[in-house]
Amino acid sequence: MSTRYLGIDDLIIDKEFENLLPVLTPDEFEKLEKSILNNGLLDPIKVWQDPETNKWLIIDGHNRYKILKKNSIKWNSWCDYKIIYETDLPTREDVKRWMLEQQLGRRNLSEAERYEIVQKFKSIFEKKAKDNQSSGGKGLSNLSKVNTRKEMAKAVGVSEGTYQKMDKVMQSDNEELKQNLREKKVSVDKAYKEIKSKEQKKPITPEQQIDKLDMRINEIDKSIESLQTEKKKIMQKRSSIFEGLEIKCPVKYRWVHEQDEYPNLWKCQIYIENNGHEDIWGDYITFHNEYPENLFKNRKNIKGLDMEKIPEKYKDDFRMVWKVAHDEQIELQNKKDKEVEETWEKAIEDEKKRNETIERVRQFIPDEKDKVILKKFYRVLANTYHPDNEKTGDADMMNYVNNLKALWGI
Repeated sequence: MSTRYLGIDDLIIDKEFENLLPVLTPDEFEKLEKSILNNGLLDPIKVWQDPETNKWLIIDGHNRYKILKKNSIKWNSWCDYKIIYETDLPTREDVKRWMLEQQLGRRNLSEAERYEIVQKFKSIFEKKAKDNQSSGGKGLSNLSKVNTRKEMAKAVGVSEGTYQKMDKVMQSDNEELKQNLREKKVSVDKAYKEIKSKEQKKPITPEQQIDKLDMRINEIDKSIESLQTEKKKIMQKRSSIFEGLEIKCPVKYRWVHEQDEYPNLWKCQIYIENNGHEDIWGDYITFHNEYPENLFKNRKNIKGLDMEKIPEKYKDDFRMVWKVAHDEQIELQNKKDKEVEETWEKAIEDEKKRNETIERVRQFIPDEKDKVILKKFYRVLANTYHPDNEKTGDADMMNYVNNLKALWGI
């Protein structure tokens, strides 16, 4: 690379390199500016010549350069001591590594500050790991695997575990805690515990709440399924034990049906009871059969019916209860049919009376002259029988008056 005496206008700020360096606060920039104006440029600006463009890029001293440009300060070629040429850096990656070393070489840096510097140069560590992996694929098996996070932790000067905790804190939005970590007012471990504690107390979003509830519902469903399976096994075991007992309990029945169902659709649940426990044999439709003999012959003609579940010693009681349930169901259905029939007969009779009334009234359909009088007559009747009239209001009469109004066409 060629070297020559450079003026300030020959220097270039490279954005990638500039972004790798710490940013001065306004107060720090002002103090540096006053120092340069009063004392001159005490620390030289370091530059590197890009082999592709041959331009001289600033790699250290960006803020000093900006102050010189801001105040229109230049130097003569004989004042070249204000620039240091870094000529032993072949590539941009070498420059980045050099800049990292320069930054980490500053005195009195806290672990948090070193972390922030290393984070800016993360691409260097990732490239090293990638290059190492690529070389391993080319047959260089003696190369050890590069752990990016471990290498970055090493650069910060902490263990990988401490680096993970620090990363958690520095990636959070707790600016006060991060500043305390920079100023060594709090340890990494304590700062990490504070972040974790706040995360646990942080309200979750509605979406997160729904996900959490869904997970719990799935857990409950699995528990219910497991309990149902266990219950079935226990009931089967209990039934087998109970059938072996020499105790004959009374056979009972009850109706299982929807509220609006007709009695002929009701199911009869037949069971026995012993010491507060029930052994349910099944839900049967008893309406169509006075006795269950045909069901004993054809055990599968009703869904869910298994006649083998009924112990031999209870079959006579089962037959008796079936007959009682059948008779009751027939009686209830007949009563229901009678109620329905009476309802229909009443509806037909009411409709007949209404039609007769309308027919009688139609014989007196008024002409236009009569309508004038009938309108007045209607108003009187409406005022008298309207339901809002507390004294003489009558809804049925009002309905009748409205029918008259319709028939009269007023």
